[in-house]
Formats: sequence, structure tokens, C-alpha cells
Amino acid sequence: MKKLNRKFIKGTNWALAGIMSAIGFSSCNVIHGPMEYGTPHADYKVSGKVTDSNGNRLQGIRVTIPEVNHDQRNDGFIPDEPIITHAVNDTLYTKENGIFEYIYYGFPTKAVTVKMKFEDISEIARYETDSTAVTFSRSELKGGDKHWYSGKANKEVTIQLKDR
Repeated sequence: MKKLNRKFIKGTNWALAGIMSAIGFSSCNVIHGPMEYGTPHADYKVSGKVTDSNGNRLQGIRVTIPEVNHDQRNDGFIPDEPIITHAVNDTLYTKENGIFEYIYYGFPTKAVTVKMKFEDISEIARYETDSTAVTFSRSELKGGDKHWYSGKANKEVTIQLKDR
């Protein structure tokens, strides 16, 4: 009897999997066009250099991105929350020439603000910590398509760290 029940359950599982697959594939037919899955997105790139007070570029400065804010006022998404904060917690370091580059792939809203913190983490920390916020507006997005991709925006910043 147990053997018969196992065969019945196994057969039922195969039948249900077949039906689910057929339903899923038939919803993406060519008559109505291809179905798209996902979320609208855009690429926000912040690049720049970190220097000391004399303009010398600094290598090995830790750049942390704790959060990104999405300003969705007048977008009609969630009226009770005009600004959505997305905790990112990304870290990168400046290269030999003091250059850094950060790309955030996110949901395009009225404005997207990338918050950044710059720290000298060397054994003899000679520079004070500094921070900045880089804001992108929707109108700055270029190269998007009519589907899910809204485009990309680039901004360059120069951060000058003060001596301790």
C-alpha cells in the first residue's frame, strides 16, 4: 500500500510540474510580445579623486557608502514615505593616484542621493574624516530604453581631506 501511495504522489508531482510549466511558458507568447520580469533600474556612477590640502592625491583612503536615499515625492509610489533609505554598506579604497569609482544600480526615482564617507585608516592617520552626498536627478539619466532600463548618470567629485 505504501508503495502505491508513493507512486501516486510522485506521479501527481510530475503532472503538477508539467501543468505549471505549460502555464508559465504560454503566458510569454509572441502574439502579445515578450513578457518582462524585474524592476525599473538605472546606473548611478560617482567617481573622483581624494587629495590632501596641498592637492596631492591620496592612496588607500577608505570610501564607505552607508546608504542611498531615494526621493520619490510626487512620484505616486508610497505617499507616506517621501524618502526611502536603502542601506548599502559598500566599501572601496582610493587607488595609487587617489582615484575612486562607485556604481550604484538602483531604482530610478525623482532624485537619488549617494552618501559617502572618506577616512584615512593608515597606522598614522594624518587626515580628518570627511563626508559628502552626491545627488542625481531623474533628468540626468541618459541612454535609457522604453522598457525597464532608465539609463545612467555620472558625476565626478574632488574631496580634499584636512590635515589633523
